[in-house]
Amino acid sequence: MQATPDSTAFEYLLFIDRKCAGQQGGLVQQESDASYAHGLAFHLGSHQYIIPITDIDEIIALPDFTGIPRAPSWLKGVANVRGNLVTLLDLHDYIFGIASKAEARSKRTLLVKQESHYYGLVIDSIIGMKSFHQDQGSDQVPEGFDADYLEHISAFYSLGEEWFAALSVNNLLSDERFKKLASRA
Repeated sequence: MQATPDSTAFEYLLFIDRKCAGQQGGLVQQESDASYAHGLAFHLGSHQYIIPITDIDEIIALPDFTGIPRAPSWLKGVANVRGNLVTLLDLHDYIFGIASKAEARSKRTLLVKQESHYYGLVIDSIIGMKSFHQDQGSDQVPEGFDADYLEHISAFYSLGEEWFAALSVNNLLSDERFKKLASRA
């Protein structure tokens, strides 16, 4: 079919569609490079952390929640997020043992799922997406990072002068403190 001055608007659109389809070279496939790690960078106090993007189901504002009597201070409570019961953990309090001084409006909740349960990891603020080459990772603790807080860190990544502690969600959620809470329930 050729577009002519007598063609209707619909016939002209069909002509353009066929012309475009004939010149299309196929979809460009983005190659995945396994030597890169992609994650969400965030603040906890003065430290910068990164968590693999594949470990996060969703990022939300701090939801309304119900506190749990006699629970540790880092266990904020439970929330209903679109019909799912989410256990909220204040990550700053959990790791450092003190409540965060970050403003409530900057805090975010990272929803992660382990087995069939959702956890909401409350962080101080989001930095953004970061990608690191495997060569940028190290087990060496950067200067200024308190060695008392290495329990849930799988590696350290650097971008120039900045460094990020890689948080292991599996390690965090399999911590003995969670097992003790579950056994009391």
